Amino acid sequence: MSDMTVTLIEGFAAILTYLFGGALVLFIYEAYLKTRQTSLIFLALGFFILIFGGNLGTLSAATQEFLAITPALDESGIRTAAIAIQLVGILLLLYSVLGPFEPKRPKA
Repeated sequence: MSDMTVTLIEGFAAILTYLFGGALVLFIYEAYLKTRQTSLIFLALGFFILIFGGNLGTLSAATQEFLAITPALDESGIRTAAIAIQLVGILLLLYSVLGPFEPKRPKA
């Protein structure tokens, strides 16, 4: 069993991060629905993955502590997975900004 513990403040902060991050992703998706700019989908997906990866350690510790579920990875593996997931999110954010998307032209 791991010695990782989740304090009340950490759990509360993780919940707020998921709520506000989820709201941000939904607002970006709504912007996509209005504009149909493909880059916004990659932006929303990048933020979603980045937020998930950022809280992976807290989520893992909480499931161990409160649900008594044994993780498949040790603490080092969880931290490595979190960094790898965050890297994917950052790459998607970069792709959303620098990607080869054609601008949508207004209909005449």
